[in-house]
Amino acid sequence: MQTWVYYAILSTLTGGAALVFAKMGMKQANEHLALTIRTGVLFLIVVVNAWMAGGLKDAKAIPQKALFWFVLAGVSTAVYWIFFFKAMKTANVSVVSTIDKGSILITFLLSYLLLNEPITPKLLIGATLIIVGTLVLIK
Repeated sequence: MQTWVYYAILSTLTGGAALVFAKMGMKQANEHLALTIRTGVLFLIVVVNAWMAGGLKDAKAIPQKALFWFVLAGVSTAVYWIFFFKAMKTANVSVVSTIDKGSILITFLLSYLLLNEPITPKLLIGATLIIVGTLVLIK
């Protein structure tokens, strides 16, 4: 397997665990505090990781266009997590997380439109299954 596949699998494992851990904490705290603490910890770990990998040395030379996209991604992520934590506070994390995975359809569309990534038959089949699964959970 290629290295990126291992990273994706590790992302899946840690991402799934993070959601359950957050839901456990929200049994005793509100979603706003939960998200704030989670984001603070995340920020510290990401900064230390970037620093250790030498990824911060070019920060002053970042192109404006790249900065624009990173800021847009940051705003999008913040809004995403606010809504996600609100949903997770009052519903089963397994259902919220599954419905949330419908966001992959937005990723497919935007990656096609903005990055010129191909939409393959395999991708279409997977997207269809995600849509069907999401509809099953919503109804």
